[in-house]
Formats: sequence, C-alpha cells, structure tokens
Amino acid sequence: MIGGPLFGYVIQKFGIRYALHLCYVSTLISGLALFFSFDYYSVLISRIPVVFMHGQQAHQTLLSALTAPGKERTSAFGRMGLTFGIGFIFVPIFSIAATKIGGDVAPLLVSAALCLVPSLVLETCIDRKSYEHKIAEDSAVAQPQINITNVVRILKKPGVLNVLAKKNGGVIPFLMIIAVLNLYIIEKFNASNTENQIMQMMIGVFIMFSNGFGVIWLRKKFDEQTLLIIGSLSFAIGYTLFTLIFFNFWMLLVIMPFVSLGMSTVATCADSLLTALVDESEQGIVLGTATSLNSLVRTFSPLFAGSLLQNYGFQSLTLLGVIGSLLAVGLMIVAPVDENLIKKQDKTE
Repeated sequence: MIGGPLFGYVIQKFGIRYALHLCYVSTLISGLALFFSFDYYSVLISRIPVVFMHGQQAHQTLLSALTAPGKERTSAFGRMGLTFGIGFIFVPIFSIAATKIGGDVAPLLVSAALCLVPSLVLETCIDRKSYEHKIAEDSAVAQPQINITNVVRILKKPGVLNVLAKKNGGVIPFLMIIAVLNLYIIEKFNASNTENQIMQMMIGVFIMFSNGFGVIWLRKKFDEQTLLIIGSLSFAIGYTLFTLIFFNFWMLLVIMPFVSLGMSTVATCADSLLTALVDESEQGIVLGTATSLNSLVRTFSPLFAGSLLQNYGFQSLTLLGVIGSLLAVGLMIVAPVDENLIKKQDKTE
C-alpha cells in the first residue's frame, strides 16, 4: 500500500529500467531473507523489501512507454495478463516440485533464482532506446514530485476518479471474495489441499484465456469504455451465479469464466484508460495510486470479508459484488469519459 506511490516516484525519478531491476532485486532479497529467517521477527524483517515488489505496476509503465494509447496499449496489457494467468498455473507446479526435491522452504530459493531471469531479459532483449527515448527530451521539464498534493492533483484530473470508480465497483468485491474463498470451500465442501490447488490452477487458466484471448479479441471489436461495460456485466453474471448456484465445488467451472473475464477486462481497460488520461511523467504515479488502492483493499479484506462471512454468510459478499458491478455499469452509461480527454499518440513518434 505504501510502496505503490513510492515505486511510481522511483520510476519517475530514475527511469523504468532502474525501477524494474529494483523490483526484481527486491523480490530476490525477500525470498532469500525469508529462507534464512529463524524466528517471528526475522520473518517480519524479511517482508521489508516487499515495498518495492510492484511487478504489475512496473511492467504496465514499461508497456505504456512502448505503446500508443488505445487498442495497442490495451492489447499489450492483456498479453501481460496472459503471463499472470500462466503464473497461476505453473506456480503450484514449481512449488510442489521444489518441495519434493528440497523440502518445505525450497520454493523460496526457486523464487529467488527465477528473479534473475527477467533481469537478463531486460538487459539482453529490450532496447533501452525503445522505452526511455523521451527521458532526454523531457529532462529540462520539471517532473511532478511524489507527495499527497500531486497525487490528489492527478486524481482530480478529468476522468481519473471516474475510471477508478468504474474499475473498483466490481474489482473490490472480487478481492474480498478471494480473501475468504479458500476458507469457505474448506468449511462448506470439506475441500482438501489438492482441491485448493486445483482451484488456484482453475482460476489461472480462466484468467490466462480471458487476458490472452478474450480481452485482445474484444478490443478489436469495441473501445475501452464499451469493454468496461462488458466486463462489469460479466462480473454481475458471475456474482449472481455465485449467489444462486454455488452449492458444489465444481460449480466453479461454471462461475469462474464470467468472473475471470470481468476481472481481466475491467482491470486491463481501466489501467489503459488511466495511463491515457495523464501525462507520460504521471503514468507511474497514477498506476501506483491504483495499485495502492487495491493493496489497501487486500490488507483489510480478510477482516471485513471474514466478518461478513461469519455474520451474514457467503452470499452477502456475492450480493455486494452484484450491486457494485451494476452501479459501475450505471456510472458508465450515465457518465462516460470524454473521448477528447484521452491522450492520443503524437504523430511525430
């Protein structure tokens, strides 16, 4: 939550390349520190580097520099979401294999080793001039500082709060549901650890296809604002199915495609719109602020979602999702973002 805007400042101050390496190194250090932890306090200390573990924000900023606003950027964000879904599938496989070979803490070493791969890819496969070409041109221009005043100023820019509200109408209930879903299926269906891993891989497969194929194909047919409506309606259908037919573990096969499509479409298109509504120098900050908001929700989701689950049942969370998604759709219809506000790519680039 703290690291989102701070990481945006690092991007702005030192460039995308430096920020990406910082993200990779922080992830590596956190894994090694956790591996060598020996008591409760050393575990807490090992979490400090997590403040700079903002891979999604960093790579979205990189893609924003490599692409033009609109179809190209949204499709690129969708392809990045494809890798996120692939991660959901392969993480359990790597983890299980590492545990069988090296014991319970071996996955921490594997995660640290894997962090070296993106650093090598960044250094050897991506031309620095392709994404930092504007730094020299804009060096004489004063860059906005990372402070509350500037964050508020960016949020007040026309369309920014509008898009954030539309994004989180369906996303926040999803984060709350995910926070307690494992607990619920264990209590409701006596799910085993294997079934939990199956659920994680199932979610990964659906997110992979939603991002890698659904979002990209839909963007060829519709613009971002229409896709936000489609995604929120998909959210509403998924939450309704959660409310009405989630009486068996395997009903997730019916429910999760709608929820995954909603999450992929809404998150991808909203983030693409956010970067198009602000100046290039402010993209890291606005993405960092959006990331911090989601981190804030994740931080308190177990508390609030757990309380709702205990006192009112799982359906209270799914109904919250239905209401939030429909409110977002209503806002999209009543208050669409002015197309003239969306930054167009400079023809000279």
